[in-house]
Amino acid sequence: MTSVDDTHAAAGTTPAQAGGQAGADPSTHFIFVSKVFALPGGYFCLAKDTGEAVFNVHLGDVWGKIPFRTMRETFDIDEKSQDGRLLGVVEKGLKFVKEIRPGDSIPRELLDGSASWRVDEQHLLIARGRLTLQLVSWISGKDEIITDRFKLLQMVEDPQTKAKTQEAFARLARQFGLPEERKQEMIDKVESLARELSYIEALRDRYGLVQKIMSSLGQARRVFKGDNTIQSDIARMQALAKVPIANFDDAFNQIDGQCAEVMAMLRSFDAQVAFIRRMRDELHTNLMIWDELIEDWNGHEVDKGPETEGLLKRTYQFLAQHFLISKVWSRNG
Repeated sequence: MTSVDDTHAAAGTTPAQAGGQAGADPSTHFIFVSKVFALPGGYFCLAKDTGEAVFNVHLGDVWGKIPFRTMRETFDIDEKSQDGRLLGVVEKGLKFVKEIRPGDSIPRELLDGSASWRVDEQHLLIARGRLTLQLVSWISGKDEIITDRFKLLQMVEDPQTKAKTQEAFARLARQFGLPEERKQEMIDKVESLARELSYIEALRDRYGLVQKIMSSLGQARRVFKGDNTIQSDIARMQALAKVPIANFDDAFNQIDGQCAEVMAMLRSFDAQVAFIRRMRDELHTNLMIWDELIEDWNGHEVDKGPETEGLLKRTYQFLAQHFLISKVWSRNG
């Protein structure tokens, strides 16, 4: 997954693009009036311990975290003022990006529903390939199920597949009451769906790294077979992870089920796009929580050493902090 900010490229969890205060549009950027927001280096984030939105300011040798309620009271910020309204937008925006700085652009999820992060070309190719496979299955009357991405991309490039795909677009046009020469309109709509679904493919890859952490816990349980304390801790970690893992699986299954037929998607195009975006934002928000842990485990070979033990302790702390009391994911906003 490729993002605007390289420091978050792997996570796809990028700070909103900085627009700068000068000349920026207050309807699309975080343009504050109060001087407190002009303090050098100040930025907004969610506090790790409470999950509350805070403004971080540099106070000598330490960083101070000011909750929004305190800011409103201390600096007399009316909720209906420009600053008061923008603080509300910041709270919503921190669902999609980890940090927001005064002058940054407002995340596009809040402006037009599109994503504020980018995907690799590979993810678009895979999404397009899945839709192409559905079209070929529809035209041939045979269900084609290919899970291997390399084979999927190979099949899409096959001349016979390309011919069947063009035939499918012509038939789609007729199904929607369009003359065959207007099949480009159907091609454009399917391409739009592929672009929306490319974000799901990028998130599916990201979730794969969470699954690798779960596999690493299983390996660690075998490596530390004789250590009863670590065995017990790992068992507890695996139990804590069951709910979030099940939620991820359920979300991807919902998307795959909803997007199983191109024809049905095209008949309710706007509703399908809204559904994909809602699920995209839900998955993105919940995967952001795992970013630091993913980076900690990435490339680590599980062995009976202090580094693995340290990773296990951090993993236990992470899971206990976020999932000790199961959180219900909201799919209504």
